[in-house]
Amino acid sequence: MQTSVPVLLYHHINYDNDVLSIPPELFEEHLKFLKSEGYESITKEQLGEYLETGKKTWKDKAVVITFDDGYLDTWVYAYPLLKKYGFNAILFLVTWTVEEDEFTGLNLEDYWSGKIPKERLPNCSSTYSIEFGCRIKTVRRLCWEEVRTMERSGIIDVEPHSKTHRKIYASDKIVDFNRPKDKLSAWQMVKGDERFGTPDFERKPELAAREFIAYQDLRDRLADYVIQNGYAEFFKKPNWRMELENIVEEYKKEKSTEKIGEFESEEEQRKRIKTELEVAKGEVGYEVRKICEAFSWPWGAYTPLSLEIAKEVGFKYLFTTKHGSNSPGDSPFEIKRFGVWKKDLDWFKSRVRLYSKKLLSKAYGAVYRKI
Repeated sequence: MQTSVPVLLYHHINYDNDVLSIPPELFEEHLKFLKSEGYESITKEQLGEYLETGKKTWKDKAVVITFDDGYLDTWVYAYPLLKKYGFNAILFLVTWTVEEDEFTGLNLEDYWSGKIPKERLPNCSSTYSIEFGCRIKTVRRLCWEEVRTMERSGIIDVEPHSKTHRKIYASDKIVDFNRPKDKLSAWQMVKGDERFGTPDFERKPELAAREFIAYQDLRDRLADYVIQNGYAEFFKKPNWRMELENIVEEYKKEKSTEKIGEFESEEEQRKRIKTELEVAKGEVGYEVRKICEAFSWPWGAYTPLSLEIAKEVGFKYLFTTKHGSNSPGDSPFEIKRFGVWKKDLDWFKSRVRLYSKKLLSKAYGAVYRKI
């Protein structure tokens, strides 16, 4: 008997060779397995009722399928396959990445119907460009019309995953200086100053930390120095780091202090987090014409403060990346999910079965947190 509901976390359904990508054919095998084992996909409301009361509103076994971020392959591959096998899913969307006028209209259903050859399906693979000698990765995103179409179908429940999905500077100790680097993820962005030469600090998810902001005049001094000394070419000098460190030390001497910036106050942190959550909730709600009640934490990172604010904003279901059970008595404000990373069908089968058992999933979650 099932005593816990597995909640699956996907990102990409495409052919990229990275840890977040699952080929469409393998995703279809996942759905076939779930179907053959008697699983049906349930909504966040059904899961919430089960957690709070123990009531099951499904026949045999249940699973919740989720997608994070909002990539074009959700429309091209995942949505048609979910429809084909009678499953639904939740899409958690980063709103600033959604395109305005890039509606392709075409997906697997057009290929299945004979309307187009497979080669005419939109290319969902990442592309790469070179900037200052570094690799820059670009991924294909959804547009609002695709999002609205999936929401109207009743198959995809669109909810927010944040407005910006950024990190913030969360320490006053300089660990590097901003300079040309490979950018292989959009989520490397930081809310703070990233001009070449400005200080780089430890970065943490913006909903789970207090922001540190280096003083503007120090940042301007460093950025101007780099511009005046060759900009990107400056970082080819063998002693570029020492030159910037010397500027920081000179600044401290001028100001007669070791301080190079300030942490935001708790009130400022609260306002920043609340604004991020309210804007994301409002933008998704406006575009799909509904009140959004679920949220998934970027990187799964949150604190007691951000949890409190999420409840104030009106979220009833909060999805984490923690491992463990989703059983009666567990909180709808701490829904556990397991990431579907491995391109191995047997691994997938074993994980679904494991997370369908309360004691096993709790034990595995406890061990997983320690390693």
